[in-house]
Amino acid sequence: MDDKKLPATPETRNRLYENMGKTIEMFSPTLKKHIILKELLNENALNNESRIFDAFLSLSIYTQYTSIELASVLRACFRANLPAEKRYNIKWINCVILETYKHLYGYGGKRQKSLWILHIKSVLELVNDSKLIQDCSDLENHIIEFGKSEITSVEQRNLSFHYDIEPISVYEMLMKLSEEEEGQRLISFMKLLEEITFFTAKYIGKYKVTISEEPKLISKYAFTLSEFDIFQNKGDILLSVSENAIKKHAEQLDGFIRHQNIPAKINQHFESLDKESVAPIHRLLEIEKVAIQLTFLYIDLASALKAFISSEYVLEKQLSLKQVNTIIYEGFNKIYGLDDDSQNSFWRKYICPVISQTTDITTLSDFDSMDKELQKLKLIIKSFGNQRQLSVHIDKGIIEVYSMLYNMNPFKELKKALLLLNFLPKVLDFLTKCLNVIGENSKIIHDKKMAATYEKMDNIISLIKKSPNTQQKEDLIKMLGKFKTGEFFE
Repeated sequence: MDDKKLPATPETRNRLYENMGKTIEMFSPTLKKHIILKELLNENALNNESRIFDAFLSLSIYTQYTSIELASVLRACFRANLPAEKRYNIKWINCVILETYKHLYGYGGKRQKSLWILHIKSVLELVNDSKLIQDCSDLENHIIEFGKSEITSVEQRNLSFHYDIEPISVYEMLMKLSEEEEGQRLISFMKLLEEITFFTAKYIGKYKVTISEEPKLISKYAFTLSEFDIFQNKGDILLSVSENAIKKHAEQLDGFIRHQNIPAKINQHFESLDKESVAPIHRLLEIEKVAIQLTFLYIDLASALKAFISSEYVLEKQLSLKQVNTIIYEGFNKIYGLDDDSQNSFWRKYICPVISQTTDITTLSDFDSMDKELQKLKLIIKSFGNQRQLSVHIDKGIIEVYSMLYNMNPFKELKKALLLLNFLPKVLDFLTKCLNVIGENSKIIHDKKMAATYEKMDNIISLIKKSPNTQQKEDLIKMLGKFKTGEFFE
């Protein structure tokens, strides 16, 4: 690839899309073969000759796997029809590059456990090959240069994988994403991968050892269920349903984000208002942050499902399932928490404080029921921990990740998604009850509290009505009215 910016013409996009498909098609069988060779090689103690071959085999597996994953992500982005879906897909480019570079060379203290140090550098002392040593040194310098170039973004990676307790940070990150800029990020890394591929191809043949038992493990990766039409020719219908879900929830998300700007707009118009006057609005908006996070999950899961259905190649499909698993695990972890002391979750930070302010028996009973259901769901999702680890990191090696991918059952993975998707509406319904708690606070002080709260909000609305007529003014009055009734969640 060259250094030109990623063009946006349909012809160029189609050509790049097809080339990425050819990359997946070309590397998939070779990757499988090399993984089988390495597993056979590692069944016995390695001598010096096999250690050298094993090192180059490991590097070859790395470049092939990484190229396939990046190609899959970019192709899913090109297939996306909606902006929200495109943003969902292109956010993974930075994640894949950062995680695979970490595996290749590492950062800081983890560098000594990297593929390059453990495999390539460690075998140089076993060979008397000045050309290899020089090529290895030159390539390492280029690998180091890439790491220093700050092409990847750790902050963007963390928001992409883990979301954030302040969901507007995730939204702002997504809105800043550019297909062109992420494409340039990918091109920069693909250039390094090409250089590593040439280096590996040059020496893997020179130091190859003969392994006569190759057929022994072929059956291990014989087939996966993703090779079949699991939707029984109903894929187009599911694509349409998924796209409609993305469109609907993206529009809701934009509306929720606009609500989050209401306090700033009020302060902009009425700088003299005290904090107590707008406190009820802030409390309502904190509950809405939970709805924003749930909307992220709807969009992310629908986009990953759409990527799975529309993929042409087996590994492309399995990589989409890997994303589904990551979304479920990380999304639930942010909503409720998977650790026993998960304080930094939406449930603990935004919902529990509201419920602690009510003595209403029905609301408290509903809260306890919801919490018990979340506890059960927590145990189920927590059991996916090892799979999530392999879905995000490569520290256990690409063979472990590849084995997980090949063993992923699409029925089971999509059942996980449905398990969470079917539960999310219950959480949304419970948010309305939280709004009622904020409105009522408690039955004992209801009249006094609500009179003061509504009076403050009515005063704000009266002040706004006195300002010049604009569409922004009308929208603001309408939204404030909905805050009083809780309609904005409906």
